[in-house]
Amino acid sequence: MISVIVPVYNVEKYLEECLESIQKQTYQDIEVILVNDGSTDGSKEICEKYCKQDRRFHLINQENQGLSEARNVGVRASMGEYIFFVDSDDVIKVDILEILMPFMNDDVDIVGCRYSSQKEDLTLQTNPNIVFRGNSSEAIFNSLNYGFGAVRFTAWSKLYRRNIVEAIPFLKGLIYEDVYTGVANLKHIRNIVVIDTIGYYYRVRSNSIMTKEFSKKNLDIFKICDSLLEEFSNDKVLPYIGKFTFLITIEYFFSYKIHSKHPYYKIYQTHIKKYANCAKQSPDVLRSCRVLRWYLRYPKCFSRYIFILYFKYVSTVNNLKSKILKYKM
Repeated sequence: MISVIVPVYNVEKYLEECLESIQKQTYQDIEVILVNDGSTDGSKEICEKYCKQDRRFHLINQENQGLSEARNVGVRASMGEYIFFVDSDDVIKVDILEILMPFMNDDVDIVGCRYSSQKEDLTLQTNPNIVFRGNSSEAIFNSLNYGFGAVRFTAWSKLYRRNIVEAIPFLKGLIYEDVYTGVANLKHIRNIVVIDTIGYYYRVRSNSIMTKEFSKKNLDIFKICDSLLEEFSNDKVLPYIGKFTFLITIEYFFSYKIHSKHPYYKIYQTHIKKYANCAKQSPDVLRSCRVLRWYLRYPKCFSRYIFILYFKYVSTVNNLKSKILKYKM
């Protein structure tokens, strides 16, 4: 059985579409754990309606504890051998669970699919081909290939064996929780498979983490990155973790327009320097990461010009890859 975990918080506008896409799954052997995380709109009533309609749906009500703990609560309450996370404002392809299950062989612990911020992409028809298969080390290296790897660190769009999710719970009370868990749980897998089917629609809302104005809560990214460095402190991949944390921190630095007079400017600069120093310990990382070399060589010019151009390049490449994928389909 697959346990589908859905954390719910004030999403009445999108919730029915989400739950409908789960209820209509062609793979029938599922349970759906809805964790209402203290919603103050009509989300609870919508959840109750689906629980009355379908005995596979189960509702847990709790005071607001955040997305991470809502997921943890859902996992602890679930009974399935496999776990699949869905955010309550997103939509999944009607047959995605049926598509993923055959790839969950005896030596595979995670099967992932592609995702899109365009809902119409869910209707694209394709034969599910494997675009990545690898063991723990290969998966970690691939996931750290910032913006280019097939293995992404999102909690959703993946089917997990239960023990993998239980090994690394989500960090309670922090945002960017996927960044830590999505990489750290790869330490515990035997193999992961990623297929090229777009099975998950990720809704980008105006109040999502990356589109909101900066708040002190955004400093959670440093706790997440520091936790990753600690998790891999005795591992050969540590410099690659340093590279990953360096890139993700400076992306947020520019996304939130952290200028020299910003109250947290020095905190960002301190952590960026720390992650860069960790990354530069490996000659291979230095050779493979041009933007890191630019930062180490031209730190003053970097924050004004170089990194902006670099991420425009990454964005352009990712858009091209997305268009090529659709063309192949």
